[in-house]
Amino acid sequence: MEYVQLVLAQLPADKLEEALRPGGLLDRLDEHRNQLVHHHGFQDMRVVRSINRQGNVQLVVETRWADDQSLIDYETGEPTVTSILEQHSDLLVPGSLQVIDMEALRSEEWWRRFEAEQQVRERTAFPFLVPAMAFLFSVLVVYGLSRIYLELAHWKVGDVDMATPLALGISALILLGGWFVASRPQLKAWQLGAMAAVVLVGILAGAIWAAVHEEGGAQEAAAEQPPAATAPAGGAQGGGAPATSLQVRAVRTLRFDRQQLVVAANQPVTITFINEDTGQVHDIAIWRSRQDAQGGGQPLASTEFCTAPCQETLNVTLAPGNYYFNCTVHPQQMTGTLVAR
Repeated sequence: MEYVQLVLAQLPADKLEEALRPGGLLDRLDEHRNQLVHHHGFQDMRVVRSINRQGNVQLVVETRWADDQSLIDYETGEPTVTSILEQHSDLLVPGSLQVIDMEALRSEEWWRRFEAEQQVRERTAFPFLVPAMAFLFSVLVVYGLSRIYLELAHWKVGDVDMATPLALGISALILLGGWFVASRPQLKAWQLGAMAAVVLVGILAGAIWAAVHEEGGAQEAAAEQPPAATAPAGGAQGGGAPATSLQVRAVRTLRFDRQQLVVAANQPVTITFINEDTGQVHDIAIWRSRQDAQGGGQPLASTEFCTAPCQETLNVTLAPGNYYFNCTVHPQQMTGTLVAR
């Protein structure tokens, strides 16, 4: 806690030059400050004046004290700021001298500690917080946009899928946003925050929409899949006979309509591949194992690439064993296993 004494006085404008002369009133106040440095409990002294070019000039002398007793001892001694001003009363506007004693709710020392703690927090938190927030923002933007682009690739106007105009529109918005920020060097933090919030909300809404439609597409594909009892033998599970002829469909959201096939071993097998994933290029390839597929070798058999809607036929004869199939265009999303017995 600090105690403050304010001494207020007014000087006529035509007397200010006299007060500023060497040995004048302000010099006396400066000398007094040098004397107070050795006074018990003294903290600081400041002298300020108004900058009115006409009329009276307001003079404010502030002294700060560590405790109330130090201030009392100062006021009851000599010299004081008040006594110095009274000695130069010929320079003052009559009746303008005032003395106000106050108690500071926050001391200079408190403010110094507060600012130091603030600087420590900024120096430690910002180097970690800012990169983390930037990384999180980038991940959300990249992930959200990828989901939206994948879903819009199935929506077409004529021969153009809607992902293309969306990408062009986003590019234009990025350029517009960059121009807006560059043309306003005094941009406020809340304005930047509002721009980031609008971007995140838009991408989040688009990603949710894409996820809902993707789930709907998966459910439609499951509903369209023929029951195992009436499907060709390739859909047999458990006790069903291995197939020599079957169908595999590529459906929306980059997936096959079935992930397991059972075919007859050592017999010619015909696989009809139907690409229903509108606008997407797919094929089906059979590999000896997943490792072979990932190793970049040649498949045992594969169809030609085709853009939906389209159909290709694959003829293969396999020895008994377990095999692996995928779409070589989308080798991570579209996979399955094949059993020859």
